[in-house]
Amino acid sequence: MRINQAKAIVEASIDSQIKFANGRDAQRPIPYLVGGAGLGKTTIVQTIAEQREVELNILSLAQYDAGELAGWLVADGDNMKRLRPDWMPEDGEGILFLDELPQAPVANQNIAAQLVNERRIGQHRLPDGWSIVCAGNRTSDRAGTNNMPSHLKDRLLFLEVEAELEDTIAYMNSVGASPLITGFLRFRPELLHKFDRDANSCPSPRSWERVDSMMGWDLDEVSQQEAVSGQVGRGACAEFFGYKAVYDTVPDIDAVIASPDTAQIVEDPAVSYAVCAAIAYKMNDKNIGNCIKYLTRLPHKEMAVFAVKDAYNRNNALKQTDAFRQFLLTHGKELML
Repeated sequence: MRINQAKAIVEASIDSQIKFANGRDAQRPIPYLVGGAGLGKTTIVQTIAEQREVELNILSLAQYDAGELAGWLVADGDNMKRLRPDWMPEDGEGILFLDELPQAPVANQNIAAQLVNERRIGQHRLPDGWSIVCAGNRTSDRAGTNNMPSHLKDRLLFLEVEAELEDTIAYMNSVGASPLITGFLRFRPELLHKFDRDANSCPSPRSWERVDSMMGWDLDEVSQQEAVSGQVGRGACAEFFGYKAVYDTVPDIDAVIASPDTAQIVEDPAVSYAVCAAIAYKMNDKNIGNCIKYLTRLPHKEMAVFAVKDAYNRNNALKQTDAFRQFLLTHGKELML
């Protein structure tokens, strides 16, 4: 399923968990995001926590031994008691994110099963304002996973996440990624996520976001290519720098926006993607009218749609402009979803 679909289900689960914190376990299914590496599973949970303005406690079960995870046993007079684990919140509101769940030893997964089902570890309960979300990689990815106990699987809501271009582009636009990256991914969408479990590096949404940061490093061209190759693999790197060579020939975008009726229309698809990505990056509530004038002159109308969509994901205030509203009326609201 798409990232946005998974996010909506996780949010519904969080609401249910909080509402029925003291109810039956059937009333609070615990979501488990499963998929290949670099898809943005962790980003989903981080985004939800930020939007809800609640605490996020990321618990990597594989980094604990079973005794530490469950809370150490100490003497209490003639008896023994289990200390409250340091990762277990005592109050407030937040999300307890059990990351890399299948990478944990089976003993730790058994402890997680009680937490998932009963919201407690021993006598220590999860506060009512907290919810639980889990994530992990697929066994087929050979990411150091262990077979999950059947009783734990039975207690989880499995959400199989896949890479999807529009969701990834929307996220990258929301965090201000360069149009070089977003334009390339639209031009070569098959390189969005090409997982190879035998390769040291391969393209994924996470690796392309890192490439966006790396392109700002002060490196010479050869070193820059080596760095990007180390992040996405040599094949994807060669494709990316081939596109970058085209991107660097894009006409002055400010001049295009200033003269939308007379600016040159490029025919090469790669250059068109680069131009549209750059226009989307620069579009604002002052120049949106000129931007749309130019975009609607393009021979491939879908390029105008993606450019306006990407601009909106960067700046939601564009929705209030007359030019944006007219674009929706002309091209159909469904194209903007």
